Amino acid sequence: MFFTSCINSKEAYDKSKLSGFVANQTTDLIAKNQKTTDNSGIEKKLSEVETRVNALDANNEKAAKLVAELEKKMDDLETLEKESKAEFERSNNAVVFFELGSAQLTTSGMQELYRWKSALDKSKSTYSYSVNLFASADKTGNAKVNDKLRAKRADAVKNFLVNVLGVTAPIQVTTTQPTFSKENTVDRRVMVSIAINN
Repeated sequence: MFFTSCINSKEAYDKSKLSGFVANQTTDLIAKNQKTTDNSGIEKKLSEVETRVNALDANNEKAAKLVAELEKKMDDLETLEKESKAEFERSNNAVVFFELGSAQLTTSGMQELYRWKSALDKSKSTYSYSVNLFASADKTGNAKVNDKLRAKRADAVKNFLVNVLGVTAPIQVTTTQPTFSKENTVDRRVMVSIAINN
């Protein structure tokens, strides 16, 4: 019994000695690791990266706002451009009236074309445009006579625009007339208008 207790005491002693050794080794390892793993450098780098990321985010937000503002301005300019084109087309038109059965320009018709060309020149637009002529006749004549009359009226206005007023823009002529007005005098005309080329 004594012998067994001695062995147990010896084993206990060895175990405690080993435990102390392991404890000391563990303490040494922790101390070494604390010395060798200094996290301050990593934390500093992380802080720098975070600062850069925040700066980039701020720049991206500024860029996004700037892009949104520029897109709004572009939309506004596009709207203004459309309105300007529409106003240019709307304000540059004329109507030339003819006598019954005639394709000869009257004095008032020539004055109307001078006025139209003068207003067009004052517009000083950079738009590329075409001139449209729509010729009509009243319903009193037969279809063949009216077809020829509309063509002659359109030619009279076109020749005056080109040869007298010096219009160089392309001129489109329309002589088909699907409907008539209630008043015959209103149908004896050539309408002059502008269409901006896209």
